[in-house]
Amino acid sequence: LWFRWTAETSDYYLYCLNILFLLVVFTLAPLPVALLELRAPRAVGPYKLQPRVRLSRAEFLKCYGDVMRIFFLVIGPLQLVSYPAVKMVGIHTGLPLPSLGEMAAQLLVYFLVEDYLNYWIHRLLHGEWGYEKIHRIHHEYTAPIGFAAPYAHWAEVLILGIPSFAGPAIAPGHMITFWLWIILRQMEAIDTHSGFDFPFSLTKYIPFYGGAEYHDYHHYVGGQSQSNFASVFTYCDYLYGTDRGYRFHKAYLAKLKDLAPSDGEKEGADGFAYAKLD
Repeated sequence: LWFRWTAETSDYYLYCLNILFLLVVFTLAPLPVALLELRAPRAVGPYKLQPRVRLSRAEFLKCYGDVMRIFFLVIGPLQLVSYPAVKMVGIHTGLPLPSLGEMAAQLLVYFLVEDYLNYWIHRLLHGEWGYEKIHRIHHEYTAPIGFAAPYAHWAEVLILGIPSFAGPAIAPGHMITFWLWIILRQMEAIDTHSGFDFPFSLTKYIPFYGGAEYHDYHHYVGGQSQSNFASVFTYCDYLYGTDRGYRFHKAYLAKLKDLAPSDGEKEGADGFAYAKLD
């Protein structure tokens, strides 16, 4: 089936399917959590990381509209013109198809490479010039939401494309693996920006995975924050000492929860903790 389809389809067209995949991910992946927050705020309230911040439907729609503008003006065109680089590094579409083990190994490499490079680029963007000229756009959401994951200055979108492509350039594989990488990376970013720490969070199953709680602190601190730069994993922040503020914050929250009258007042305790840090 794959052979028959690809025999009649250009490699350029197959690569450009990334545009469709990204459009679907940016539209649908954040939707369940957004609907829960809008339709059942009391049910998901205990899991919301910044419970005092409630966005309206109009604010969600505005964020989605802003992201779609970035998508059609920057992300989509970037996909259209970047095929020569994909061809040059050796990403292929032919048979045999990759095994599950091969794809898993390559995806692990892609995540590790992206995470390390993104850490340093993100850290540079929190310098005075980088933040004021570029990165502050992304930090307009001090309480992040899934739809805001790709919301950024056009220059940041281009710059952060480098670590995303570095892994496939180092360990090129099949186009199917490349598609899966693009989809999983964006879904991870949306999860990280969801603003919720659910019981089924990946942090409970994947070692060193940062997740929403970890990145939410980065947005909450805001400004020229020098904490929690991690893209996916937390080891760089730990090794280079850029998670100290977060660890202090966690210890502070633990003390507050010990003083809370009951578990039923979790939301109030969290809200008080954030207020005390203002």
